[in-house]
Parts: sequence; C-alpha cells; structure tokens
Amino acid sequence: MILVFVFADSGEADKFEYLYRKYKNLLFYKAWEILRDTMEAEDAVSETFIRVYRNMHKIDHPDSPRCAAFLGTIARNVALTMVKRRQAMPLLVEDNEDNRAYDEPADPLDLEAQVIDKLSAEQLILIVNKLDERARTIFVLKYSHDLSHQEIASQMGMTENNVTVQLHRTRKKLAEMINEAAI
Repeated sequence: MILVFVFADSGEADKFEYLYRKYKNLLFYKAWEILRDTMEAEDAVSETFIRVYRNMHKIDHPDSPRCAAFLGTIARNVALTMVKRRQAMPLLVEDNEDNRAYDEPADPLDLEAQVIDKLSAEQLILIVNKLDERARTIFVLKYSHDLSHQEIASQMGMTENNVTVQLHRTRKKLAEMINEAAI
C-alpha cells in the first residue's frame, strides 16, 4: 500500500521529515523491545509515523523531551496492539481424522471478527459509505483519524455525550449491515 501524506505547507512537511530522521531509530528500538522481531518493529515504526501524521497538530517543538515521549508512547501502543493481534491470530491445528490442517479461530465466539475476515476491504468501505453523512463523518473521524470524542464534538458542533451515543449507534448499525452482507 502506498500512502501519500498531504501537508498544509512545506514547513509541516519539513517538520515531519525531521521527526522521522531524528526519531526513527529510537522508535524502532522501542518497538523491537516489545515485539522482538525486526520486520514487525519496522511495521510498528511505519504505523507510528502514520499516527504522527494524523497528530502533527499536537507536536509543537520536535526537539523537546515532550515530543520524544509522545512519539515513544505512540510506538509503544502500536507495538502492544501488534502483540495483541498476534496472540489473537488463528491457531494452526491438525485434524486427527485425515491429517489436514485447518484454521481454528482463537476465540470461536468472536463472530464479528469472523465476519469481517470474510469481507474484503472494498466491501467494508461500501458498507461504511451507506451510512448517513453525519454518522459516517463521526465514524471516520474516530477510527480513521483517531480523534477523541471531545475533538470530534468540537469539530462537529456537538456535545461529547452525543458523539458517544452516535458512535454506539453507528457501530451497532454497521454490525447489522456487515451481518446482512455476509449472509
């Protein structure tokens, strides 16, 4: 997948590039300490910088200890999420009857994960696009742009509680739509 970052101005692009050059090795080391795998640590650093791009507005001074701590926290959280995903991945189990291998979900009761696994990314995008504009915007701000409920409320002119309720309803609606699509 190729990502294109669009910056508001060249100063922001320079700042991002400076952050990458200055902190990539530190973030790699932090991720590697948790993951103990070079390729996964590199993936974690890439994901970290995607999140940094989304949160550039939160970084004032790239050389400050606060900035280093902020980036380190993001890298640690990304690596920990990767560990959780790794632990939740299907286990390869051997079938005793005919010695064929098959995948058995780590949690057979996790129906949502099983359904989503069967849908392609394109199908998921089509389903999300069927939401009304307000619900879709709030959903995208939360899960694509990683904004807090307070930040979404501020941008949408809503109360934080209203955002929480809207997200709950949207997730419920999406679950219904995904179940219908999987049938």
